[in-house]
Amino acid sequence: MNYGMYLSASALQIGQIRMDVLANNMANVGTTSFKRDLAVIASRRPAPQEAGLPPHLTIPVLDDIGGGLTGGGMYTDFTQGNLIKTDSDYDAAIQGDGFFSVMIDDEVRYTRDGRFDRSPDGYLVTATNGYRVLDDRGAPITLPQGQPSIDSEGTISVGSWKATLGLTDFANRHQLRKAGQNAYAAPEGAEMTASTATIRHKHLEGSGVDPTRALVEMIVAQRTFEASAKMIQYTDSMLGKAVNDIARLA
Repeated sequence: MNYGMYLSASALQIGQIRMDVLANNMANVGTTSFKRDLAVIASRRPAPQEAGLPPHLTIPVLDDIGGGLTGGGMYTDFTQGNLIKTDSDYDAAIQGDGFFSVMIDDEVRYTRDGRFDRSPDGYLVTATNGYRVLDDRGAPITLPQGQPSIDSEGTISVGSWKATLGLTDFANRHQLRKAGQNAYAAPEGAEMTASTATIRHKHLEGSGVDPTRALVEMIVAQRTFEASAKMIQYTDSMLGKAVNDIARLA
């Protein structure tokens, strides 16, 4: 095995993963409450060690170089985004740790997107896709006609009518997986905890993506990818000379 080719190929693969993740982050710079993703990169053991070969079949000098890089999964950064003031009576932002609970296809999902609206049949729903918002008892919220107000505890009032938004947090938020539509799914057995967050009425949480930082990271990832591709070309060129020129001289 040519280690130069092997290491450059692994770097090329990781570079593609990084660019895909960064491109998705860049595409969601303007998405309410979006949380940026990070590609986890881990060092890889040399191929002979991964294959479990005995020591006399390995080359210690090459093994000391390492086995290149490999993907270690995805990591979501749940850092609080900036709060943006709006004029909508149905907008609510979570300040602190926690998620709104919504019903999607008969399954409970979790979101920080507080763009709500009242559906024609009276349910409080997400404004972008019409998912029903749940209260603190896990039931869909039905609103009477009128102008709603939302206090810092998440209590919605329309005249004398009241209901409380269901806020949920998790002992390990990194167990959550993105389920599309700006929502998260919790794995079976995930430990739920009480949220200590407060609600800011007529505000929305902005995207967690810093466009300037994301652009710089994209440029660095692209240049690293190009450098890895050139190293593969150089290695291939050297191999070609070794086969065609050195062998001929011998």
